[in-house]
Amino acid sequence: MPNTEKLTLKNKTKQGEPLEVTYLPGQGMNMISFKKGEIEVIDPSTKPLFDERYSGLGPLIGPHFHNRKPNVIPKIKDESLFPHIATVRAQGRPDPFSHGIGRYAPWKVEATETKVIATLTGKDEWQGIPLADLEGQNFKMTFESELTATGLQLNLSVTSDSDSVVGIHYYYRLPQGVGRFISHVQDKYIINNQKQPIPQEWNYNAQHLLTYEFNQPTDFTFHPFPNPREGKILLDTPEYQLLTTYTCASQENSFQVYHPSEASFACIEPISSQDPRHTNLSVSGLSIHLQILDPKEYDLTHL
Repeated sequence: MPNTEKLTLKNKTKQGEPLEVTYLPGQGMNMISFKKGEIEVIDPSTKPLFDERYSGLGPLIGPHFHNRKPNVIPKIKDESLFPHIATVRAQGRPDPFSHGIGRYAPWKVEATETKVIATLTGKDEWQGIPLADLEGQNFKMTFESELTATGLQLNLSVTSDSDSVVGIHYYYRLPQGVGRFISHVQDKYIINNQKQPIPQEWNYNAQHLLTYEFNQPTDFTFHPFPNPREGKILLDTPEYQLLTTYTCASQENSFQVYHPSEASFACIEPISSQDPRHTNLSVSGLSIHLQILDPKEYDLTHL
């Protein structure tokens, strides 16, 4: 049976409001909750996705993004060792470990009340099988999470034999299915593996500020502006705001935005690749800060 033991970090804001984040180290370091006071930003209704195939709630990305090409997916001798694979196969999904083995396997952790350092390597075993055999290459991922008075500070990195990527894929709650994101982005985005100009009907101004309503199916890749190594994205909902700020040592970064039609969540996913589906680095990392704010609290002139 998988290790379902929870690991919870706690702190307080400068105003004394409690902050709390909870992980499942034995199940892909999934972040199952992130709260400030009574405000929960992780969508609890996505737990069935997590129970079914390690999706939903707060999964990680790495060492690969989305689905690998069939010719590079390793054969697994006994798929019954990993029960979620049967569900994935039945749904017609080609990759048994979509978005990388990092979101599935047990991580090794060291933790204090406010900080956790977690590692995962290709030499680690899961169900008696080295993770390199499941991922198709040797690798090392590190994940550091510290809950400070201002929010959650994440530092992620990956090194690998061949191309790789690292990132977060947290499912943020949209109350009543309503929300938008606001960010300065470059004038082209990636859709269906192609770079296209930002559509005229989207709210995108001359200062490169995009205000995007979650009123349509969304699975797009954006790039920050004006600093190509730093992104700042505000998720604006009726009950809370979440400010995501990330930095990267190189221009090999982007953020994916995912929101299926009429879904109760939206994902804002900083990733260490300009084009997550076509990676070209074997060493990469990100520094990400997540801050929960009250509705309409953030001053947009600082974006």
